[in-house]
Amino acid sequence: MNIKLLGRLFSLLLSVMLVTTLSSCDNSDDPQPPTDDSKFDLTIEGNITANTTLDATKRYLLKGKVYVQSGATLTIPAGTKVFGDKATQGTLVINRGGKIDARGTASNPIVMTSSADQGFRNRGDWGGVVICGRAYTNGNANSAIEGITASGNDNGTYGHGTNAPVENDNSGTMEFVRIEFAGIPLSQDNELNSLTMGSVGSGTKIEHIQVSYANDDAYEWFGGTVNHKYLIAQYTLDDDFDTDRGYIGKVQFGLIVRDPLQADFSGSRAFETSSNNTTDVAALPDVPGGFAKRHSAPEFSNITVLGPRLFRAVNQINGFYQAALEINTSSSTKVYNSIITGFTTGVRWNASGANALVDDNLIIGHGTLTAVSGGSAVPGSFTNDNNTTALLTDVFGAFTAKSPSDVASNNVYTLNGLGFNPFQVASSPGLTGFVSPGSGFETVAYRGAFGTAADAGWSYAAGWINYDPINAVY
Repeated sequence: MNIKLLGRLFSLLLSVMLVTTLSSCDNSDDPQPPTDDSKFDLTIEGNITANTTLDATKRYLLKGKVYVQSGATLTIPAGTKVFGDKATQGTLVINRGGKIDARGTASNPIVMTSSADQGFRNRGDWGGVVICGRAYTNGNANSAIEGITASGNDNGTYGHGTNAPVENDNSGTMEFVRIEFAGIPLSQDNELNSLTMGSVGSGTKIEHIQVSYANDDAYEWFGGTVNHKYLIAQYTLDDDFDTDRGYIGKVQFGLIVRDPLQADFSGSRAFETSSNNTTDVAALPDVPGGFAKRHSAPEFSNITVLGPRLFRAVNQINGFYQAALEINTSSSTKVYNSIITGFTTGVRWNASGANALVDDNLIIGHGTLTAVSGGSAVPGSFTNDNNTTALLTDVFGAFTAKSPSDVASNNVYTLNGLGFNPFQVASSPGLTGFVSPGSGFETVAYRGAFGTAADAGWSYAAGWINYDPINAVY
């Protein structure tokens, strides 16, 4: 979950000593040309205190921490491009009571990316997007969001404060938005992610989002109730979906694609789902208004995880990869109808909550299927309720490695941009067996993010998606 700067340096030294390409470091500190402000039409900085609408024909440079204050809405039209400044750690923060209205379209997305030149963009070029709300958190009710030093005017603070939580709190809308090369490690255990959400309520709409080259986590939730559909995480350094502090939202349809050579020293996972170190709900902080305390219990359905072992031989994969799904610190996450492939370990229960459930999934192609720690045990229903014996080729078809010289064997798929097709073949066991998780979820015939072809508005190759943002012309 956390970027460790010392760990990165150690990892780099280790990779040199072993004369190997398996490095947990990214290239965010590689030399690159300084930002040329003349490339941009307008600069956004400081506090936004009144309703503000950007112009899609302008190029915006985001400098420093930009806070949308309570009562103000920042509107970003379809097609707008916002570039985060690296020197000032450009970051967009939506405060409690503020709103973002960023509505791209399937053919004209909003792009929030690095200010570096084409070919020089990399992880850590800017701070990403932070949204703070007033829904429940099982931590401090006035918490400083990770990666931000909370300051005057409520900047960077999430939670319900001295009032009862507002579970349907509305922080605005984000749809058809790409967030690229974001995430900054400010100190150990204190990092900005690409999209960070603190106590964001269910009145907020966040769908059709692609996060690429995240320098820490792609998506992280601290408490809250916001629901999502159609989330993509590509080449994340640390965790793709990281939940914490009482988050109970629902996420359906997601694609995770891992770079086998890049992982974080702290251990990289597709899901890290946490809650609070205490198992006793009564020991959680009191909540005004008689509100019931809770641990994290997010629900995920129809996620396809393309892990590192799909794209490289086992001896070439970064050694810091961990479990695809880790459930820890009393979290009772539930994962259904998903295809989870290609990690060192499939599922790890680590002091997990009593109601954690991993059901009706394909969990295949891992080095080890399960692991336990912290007093947890593998639920008795796990083996019976999941397909753990299918082959990768049963789901995605024949391997497509370029050549034996590219990998140690041909038993891998090609990863070049996303040259790999995550649609399922006609005989895949994932095309049947969908079990409805309940209200709030769409019913489809298949498990995983996709069936054999694109659904309306949802395809891995849709026009709003870009798998090569390093070389994109913006």
